[in-house]
Amino acid sequence: MIDVSCFAGPGPLVRSRYSTLSAVEAHLRRAGVVRAAVSPMAGLFGPAPIGAVPEFFRPVPIVAPGSRLDALDCVAVRISPGSHGYRASEAAGLKEACGELGLTLILQMRIADPRNLPADLELGEVAVEDALALAAAAPAVPMVVAGARAGELPAILGESPDSVLADVSLAEEPDVLRRAVAAHGAHRLLIGTHTPFLTPVAAAQKLTAARLAPREHEMVSRGNAERLGL
Repeated sequence: MIDVSCFAGPGPLVRSRYSTLSAVEAHLRRAGVVRAAVSPMAGLFGPAPIGAVPEFFRPVPIVAPGSRLDALDCVAVRISPGSHGYRASEAAGLKEACGELGLTLILQMRIADPRNLPADLELGEVAVEDALALAAAAPAVPMVVAGARAGELPAILGESPDSVLADVSLAEEPDVLRRAVAAHGAHRLLIGTHTPFLTPVAAAQKLTAARLAPREHEMVSRGNAERLGL
């Protein structure tokens, strides 16, 4: 598997010993991940550089509207409008800049279930309508929607161009991956583990439980990610 959505480094919600690059890599390798797109956990809550990462990872900086992208050494960037306090549609210009530089834009819908957050930690979420507005902007630019719920996938994939893909990291319904592939095609789905917030074994089990045809399995597990350079 290629994991398109994991995080590393210090930040709230996860014990530090589980969030180092070495710990995250070990967790992912045990679950069958061969490469992972990693973002700095601290970047979900404020500006944070990503720095150098081991060969196992593809670095994915977390940026905001107005950020300069031309100096970044990466194939994708992530935005987290909910935790940064702006609407996803405000990143339309950023998405256009991604297109000019050949980058994929990853939209983080949410970080965690708000019911599980400490009382003093407020983390917003991206509304489906706002995600669709960003999808419609510069529609030729590849965009990955990370952290959508199962009930949000039909709208996100059904009402957006084929340039928009989604991971199933936070889609938690029985047989969710198989049903999503049947409805929208294997070319629209990716594996994201949301490590270290979640265990990567869960992502591996979703893929196994989906019982996909060999070609579909290859596309979802790694082919689509490779097509995006991840």
